[in-house]
Formats: sequence, structure tokens, C-alpha cells
Amino acid sequence: MTSKRRKAIRKRRIFISVVACVLVAAIVGVYFATDAIIDAFKKNSKSDDKNSKTTSSSVSKNDSENNDNTNSENQNKDIYNPEEEQLVDVAGVELDANFRRVLLVNGDNPLPDDYDSNIRKDLVTIDAKYRNNNYVTDIHKDVYPYITAMVAAANKDGVQLKVWSPFRSYAIQNDLFQKQVNRVGGDEELAATVVARPGTSEHNTGLCADFNMASDSFEQTKMYEWMMENAEDYGFILRYPENKIDVTGVIYESWHWRFVGINTAKEINELGVTLEEYIELKQIDWKSELA
Repeated sequence: MTSKRRKAIRKRRIFISVVACVLVAAIVGVYFATDAIIDAFKKNSKSDDKNSKTTSSSVSKNDSENNDNTNSENQNKDIYNPEEEQLVDVAGVELDANFRRVLLVNGDNPLPDDYDSNIRKDLVTIDAKYRNNNYVTDIHKDVYPYITAMVAAANKDGVQLKVWSPFRSYAIQNDLFQKQVNRVGGDEELAATVVARPGTSEHNTGLCADFNMASDSFEQTKMYEWMMENAEDYGFILRYPENKIDVTGVIYESWHWRFVGINTAKEINELGVTLEEYIELKQIDWKSELA
């Protein structure tokens, strides 16, 4: 082999080696670049997943909070519909459990001056067999079937429950108030915690009644025990509880019971609130009952 041919072969081998090295380097470069791209893609994917989960979690939490707020609002919302009757049999008497009367009367919410005369057309006399007083004998006609059914049921159970003092006129209420003022040495504010001023007493509405006696001793009777267990079934609540004097502004009166309606009485007792608190909680337009 000639010297010229050997040189040609050597150059070809060198060229092939260089080309091979370049191809290997290119392949290696492409491999690492591809691997870097894949890693970057994975990192971005994880970041997106994390953000997605965070966003989803935030949305879920917000939805939960919104649902809690909605449920709370629905629970506190007054859904009473006077057009919907719910007739129930209570001790053999059919009564409308949905009917209610939540007119609020107290020292801060007095009745109109003309209420005393306007209410007369809505009063009926309680049958003598249901009461033990001939001085005041009337009750609101809407309350009559409930109060008589309750007294009859108690008597049937061997409990001598009787209506003592239902509706009172402004004149009678004023007379009672002035007597109480004299008892406490002329202090009208103190007197008003025991006997309400005329126009601020529930007795002026015909929606309540004192039972058997206006005395603390009523709490020790079977009549009181029976009322505590059964009064709500006839729509009555203990209006002035012992632990709510700061709310009602009236002393504890175990003998004074107010008609509010069967379903309403049960809900008030379940919540453990007074009529004032219930009206505020449910945002009830009780003044519409003055019309």
C-alpha cells in the first residue's frame, strides 16, 4: 500500500471518529434536555395540582360556611303562615296548632289608648265552670277554645285548675296599680314590677290569665305542676319565669300564663326563651296584631 493511500484511510477514520463523537454528544445533549423538560413539566403539574387543591379546599370551606350561615338564618326565620291550619286532637278537643297570638305588651311597648275600647268586641265570657272568680270573667274569643280545653283536661286529670283573672280593663288595671303604688310607699317604678301600669299589662289584651290565685304559693300546687307539663299543648307559656326577670322587667309569677299558640309555645319552651327574646330571634312583626 502506498504512502498516499495510507494517509487517505487515516483521514477517513479520523473524520468518522469525529462525526461519531459529535453524534454521541448530540444524543446525550438531547437526552438531558428532554429529561430537564420532563422534570420541569412534572413540577408545574404538581404546583397546579396543589393550587387546584388549595382553591378547591377554600371553595369547599367557603361553601360550608355559607351553608352554615344559611341554615342559621333559616332556623331563626319566622315561617308562620296564618292561612295554614294544623288541626290536632288535644285531649279529645280539636285545636289549630298553627294559630298564634304574639302581641308584645310591656313597659316599653304599651298598647294604644283606644285599644281598651276596641278590644271589647272581641271578648267573650268564660263559662263559670272554668273559673273561680266573678270579678273579671272575660277572655279574647280566639283564646277561649284553648283555655277552656286546658281547664277541662286538668279537671279530668283530677287537678282543680281554674281561671282566676283573665281580661282586665284599663280602669281595673289602674285601680290595681295605684293600690300597689301605695303599698310600696309611692314608688311607681317598683310598683310596676309587680302590677303593670294600665296599657302595659297583658291582662289588657285578653290573651292571658292568672290561674287559681295570684300568689307565690301557686308554685307549690298540683295545678302549677300540671301546667308546667301540659300548658304548651294548649298554647300557653309561663310568661314571667324566675330566671328571666332582667328580660321581662316583671317579677317571677308562677300563676301568670300567656296564650301564644300551640306550635309557638312548644318552640319557645324548647328554646328556653321569653316572648321578648322569641320575637327578636324570629324578627316577628307583632305590631300587625294591633290592627
